[in-house]
Amino acid sequence: MKVGTLLLLWILLLTCTTQGDQRDPIYRETAVRQARPRALGEKFDPQENDPRLRDVFTACDAEAERAVGNVPRDQRFIFRFWSAKKKILRQKHGIDWKTPAELNPNIVYESYGQPRVTAQEIREITPIVQKRLHSRKEKIANFERTFEGDINVSTTIGKTDGRGNYAVRRENSTWKVVDYHLVVP
Repeated sequence: MKVGTLLLLWILLLTCTTQGDQRDPIYRETAVRQARPRALGEKFDPQENDPRLRDVFTACDAEAERAVGNVPRDQRFIFRFWSAKKKILRQKHGIDWKTPAELNPNIVYESYGQPRVTAQEIREITPIVQKRLHSRKEKIANFERTFEGDINVSTTIGKTDGRGNYAVRRENSTWKVVDYHLVVP
């Protein structure tokens, strides 16, 4: 009985420690944004690519994450984050950084800074996903870009609660389905 109790306590301790260390992915916003596929014509501040400033941007992302820790993760979140980051870069490092929204006024950015899926992308992706649908009852319902730049295409299956999720990625200027999950209640 003692061994079982100790094992249970050890598992609980590990679980609590792991959950407590989870961070909001925004703490590495610059690196993720630079690594994800860019929207058509999207530009970023060239200072972000300066190897001498890489550590500065990494530290500022983490500090800005803490500054917006209690801000709701809604459609305006990224603008609050970028504002905090811009202020930190200017005040602590003398860097006049331009946010992606400032450099790309024609792109609508979502809550974590990913560009909203455009009508052109929807037109390009729809036939690719339609070829992969698993039945005639499965219909495309929604398109959403992930923080890392993939596009999730959600589907519904008839009048059931079943749905599919297709992960689509642009590779060498063509869209490809890279993952699929079926959710059945």
